[in-house]
Amino acid sequence: MADVMTPKRVTHKDVAEHAGVSVATVSYVFNNGPRPVSAATRAKVEAAIAELGYYPNEMARGLRLQQSSTIGLILPSIMNPVFAEIARELESVCTQASFLVLLCNAERQHDREVRFIQMLRAKQVDGVVITPHHDPLALIEPLRQARIPVLVLEHDLPGVHCIAVDELQGGRIATQHLLDLGHRRIGLIKRRPTSALSTQRFVGYQQALTAAGIDFDPELVIECTTGQAAGGQAMQQLLALSEPPTAVFTHNDVLAMGVIYAIHSAGYAVPGDISVVGYDDTTSAAYLTPPLTTVRSPKAEMGLLAGRTILQLVQQQDSLPAETVTLPVELVVRASTTPPPA
Repeated sequence: MADVMTPKRVTHKDVAEHAGVSVATVSYVFNNGPRPVSAATRAKVEAAIAELGYYPNEMARGLRLQQSSTIGLILPSIMNPVFAEIARELESVCTQASFLVLLCNAERQHDREVRFIQMLRAKQVDGVVITPHHDPLALIEPLRQARIPVLVLEHDLPGVHCIAVDELQGGRIATQHLLDLGHRRIGLIKRRPTSALSTQRFVGYQQALTAAGIDFDPELVIECTTGQAAGGQAMQQLLALSEPPTAVFTHNDVLAMGVIYAIHSAGYAVPGDISVVGYDDTTSAAYLTPPLTTVRSPKAEMGLLAGRTILQLVQQQDSLPAETVTLPVELVVRASTTPPPA
């Protein structure tokens, strides 16, 4: 059997010889400088590139520039529509700047986060954006030791560049909306705590009740995992109480979907019997039955700002003081909330 020969990779030198120009001229054409190239010479080089099928070696370019043109993005779950939207907007910003985004799905598992940090450091990425699940400062320390710029989302950490959301206010306005409608027995379905600031939604809920003169009732608070099924199971626990709530505030819209399903399955109506408020304002929230009242979290804005910030840190990491930028939230009122039944 004859040996199969691997085709030789076309180089800058091959293009230069085919076009009858210097290797430096080929580089000037690719990089649009630093020296000008006449239109006729540029046309010859571009024709040679097309005929030979040449494409640049990014690894070699990265070694010259000491830059890999890659950004690592570690998210808790790509199944969550909030993180998917953040990733989309960040990737759009980085692509426009000719940076490749390496998406890492941690599945809310600390060992996977640690492994991804090690892999991204070994690949010498130019920067990392991460939404940590646990112990964020220890998690990002290997990157900081390697002088790789890091941007942390949904946290407020000392000496670290962060982008956060006003989760405390989000919890307040969701609960206050239900109080203003006349609800006094308000359930809360919250996710098991992590290091993220989203745990402050619970604090906002408590503060709104206290301000209204309503005692906090721990039996109205159900802690659960993620996903629609978990939301449905948590709602079943609330429905089993001797006096179920007339309204429920959920940690996010995904849980709210399961809550609405459980309420309907038990023979109750939303919002006629029980009002429901979600959190995040995911794309599907407006298309549920009924359309979901929810707190709008600035997902797209966070993704865009994260992309711009990490690129800025890559270019000016030593000149930018670490700070936390906090983005505002707003209540979006739809048909899933109404005054309690008489």
